[in-house]
Amino acid sequence: MQKKHGRAFPVLKTASLLILCAALTAVVFARSSQSGAVSAPAVPESPRPPETASAPSSPAFTTAPAGTPEQESEGSPTPAPTPSPEPEPEYFTISMVGDCTLAEAKTRRGWTSYFQDVVKTNYAYPFENTKSYFEDDYLTIANLECVLSEKYAGYPSYAPYDSIEQFVFLAPAAYAKILSEGSVEFATLANNHTMDFGQNAYNDTVAALGAEGIACAGENETYLYRTDDGLKIGIYCLYNRLTGNALSIQSEAARTQLVSESRDMIRAAAESLRAEGAEYLIACLHMGQEGSYETSDIQVNICRSSIDSGFDLVYCSHSHRLQPAEEYGGGMIFYGLGNWIFGGNNNPGYGTDPAAYDTVIAQVTVCRKGSEVRLDGVRIIPCSISSSVSPDSASLSANSLNDYRPTPYTRGGAAWERTMSILRGEYAGSNYVPNYGDVLAQMNG
Repeated sequence: MQKKHGRAFPVLKTASLLILCAALTAVVFARSSQSGAVSAPAVPESPRPPETASAPSSPAFTTAPAGTPEQESEGSPTPAPTPSPEPEPEYFTISMVGDCTLAEAKTRRGWTSYFQDVVKTNYAYPFENTKSYFEDDYLTIANLECVLSEKYAGYPSYAPYDSIEQFVFLAPAAYAKILSEGSVEFATLANNHTMDFGQNAYNDTVAALGAEGIACAGENETYLYRTDDGLKIGIYCLYNRLTGNALSIQSEAARTQLVSESRDMIRAAAESLRAEGAEYLIACLHMGQEGSYETSDIQVNICRSSIDSGFDLVYCSHSHRLQPAEEYGGGMIFYGLGNWIFGGNNNPGYGTDPAAYDTVIAQVTVCRKGSEVRLDGVRIIPCSISSSVSPDSASLSANSLNDYRPTPYTRGGAAWERTMSILRGEYAGSNYVPNYGDVLAQMNG
């Protein structure tokens, strides 16, 4: 059995085996081409059944107690050896969702409050339609892309913030309860918004999460997660300005050096986590091109390198659009899970791009049998980031505003099929190209 809450280096929970074939389940592995495009046939939905126990090939022998010399000379019978018991397989489900931006954007144009106007203090509201998928898993991971602090709410403009971003995101510290109400245990803070208000506000964010029992790690940090005698999971978080915008203002030589440095950092983190006893390794990387449904060559390079370096699972964020997934080298890569609870825009897609609402709950089940740990299955639950969107529609109304409450799509419906096509790298919709004005010039200065 797995249980959800408690203490685990420092958060604690156990988990029960999650049945992988459900009404909203689809399994997909997609294989990337050398150019970064991803396409491959889907894998059958049902995971492999647990292995049947078999006798060990080299049973351990016990030594009989020595008798008297006379007994030994007479050839005392040797008791039959007792074979070591075959270890029972254990299963651990890890869930992942995309960007959780628990605030509306604060910009040079002033302040808005769409997200807080909808959510108010109803902290259970955002996960209301999906919490059941996370309650009984072993670990749920989200990317928290905002600041949780009370200290900066009075600022009327962009200027006082220690940020190069055009949009900055500030939420009340109490909004950490949204994640705890949603049964999230870990938040990665390695992204381009958790430092929007400087180090003190970042510290407030960490404290707010800690008060809710939510573990976290920031830029180039590792974390060991374990509950009781459960699976010991090593998590590594990295941003390192690997996003498309940040890379676009660098020379080719600088980009090459950054990629090389990032690969070295990831490799060192994997070695460190293994040395600390981690049995399963997850890399949380903040990278890719915002608004794109496609992977970039640099994404594919770094994510595959992460698997080659010893990570078992790569979870990417930043694109604000769902991106392909693939099985590679015995591990899984999710190149971008898009948005989950996205307060940054109350009308993503602007009435013309329904895929802007597409997201998924990605779940992997890991089997531990003795000292062997392996991926046992993958479960995908296609969802909309908003309950205002029809669960099976291929179109989007201009008036279908984001209500910040993710909701599963109807299995087999048009929206469900579109979401799965994105994961397979088959989606032909247009990418969104945001306009950041002079922000890149500021970054370059």
